[in-house]
Amino acid sequence: MTSSPKLTRSQHSLSLVGEHHSTFSNELHSETQSALPLTLFEQSSVETIQLFIQHLTEAVIVVNAQGYIRFSNSRGADLLACPQSTLKGQDWRNFLTEHHQARYNNLLSNDTQVGKDNGQPVQHPAEEITLITASGKAKEVELSISYIPSHEPLFVMVIHDLTQHKEENQKLRKLAATDSLTGLANRRYFDEILQYQWDECTDKLRPISVVIIDVDYFKVFNDQFGHIQGDECLRKIAKVIADIVPIDIGLAARYGGEEFALILPNHNAKMALTIAQKIQQGINALRFTEQGLRDYVSVSASQGIASELNGQFRTSMAMLCAADTALYRAKADGRDRINTSL
Repeated sequence: MTSSPKLTRSQHSLSLVGEHHSTFSNELHSETQSALPLTLFEQSSVETIQLFIQHLTEAVIVVNAQGYIRFSNSRGADLLACPQSTLKGQDWRNFLTEHHQARYNNLLSNDTQVGKDNGQPVQHPAEEITLITASGKAKEVELSISYIPSHEPLFVMVIHDLTQHKEENQKLRKLAATDSLTGLANRRYFDEILQYQWDECTDKLRPISVVIIDVDYFKVFNDQFGHIQGDECLRKIAKVIADIVPIDIGLAARYGGEEFALILPNHNAKMALTIAQKIQQGINALRFTEQGLRDYVSVSASQGIASELNGQFRTSMAMLCAADTALYRAKADGRDRINTSL
């Protein structure tokens, strides 16, 4: 028998049905007692169960009380990235992360005892765990376990692969948090992350800054060149901002209309000003000749900054309002300016 890469214990191959007579093979590494013969009815029931499990659409493995795999359907073998024939006899706990191994050791022994005491099946609700396949790849799955007291106590494990489900959920979460025009975060996600970062930074006595950016005279640009050119202008500005504020530095969002906003955790006012100046230079350097506009067509932006350190603001919203006030002072002072809250 070819061993799986995850097999760390040495044991003989097990089969659910004997090859030459109707008995369970019981050749466990830690057990020497022979299994009692199955009746004709029990043998027929085992074969029926095997056939039923083999055709289920979910991955299913059947494990004995010592934790060794008695049978797996083809979907179970595919999920574990291990040939179906070589799964028999392997300790299924080798496919668990270390975090879950001890827990399921206890579960096997406890359910076996409960089954002996009252002879009733024991069912466990499905829960999410991480499996390690034979190839070493981690997979998020939903696992439900049913203990069946019988001639040989067995555990039926139904495994639902959550990989596609998780990927789809991740895509949906990203779509829900993203502005469709610019690809930056949207206002809803900005508000959510602002409160989270505020709590993180203030709890640890670290600075946090916000910057609000407003494109100057954008309505004039839209009216003169049209909304398609206006949308492209916003996309260009968003790219400038995203390049200067990657995700590991902070969060860049489209705040609404022609306004953008930044969350800069661990940035004091001086550090935030440096970033704002880079953004100002990048926006001023934009040209739209590839869109058919003249070389002299350009845009600028006004910016307002507010920073929290040592209790200047009571809430994240108060800090954001201060940045907004600083922005309007910058616009009142002539635009294309950066103003820091007092």
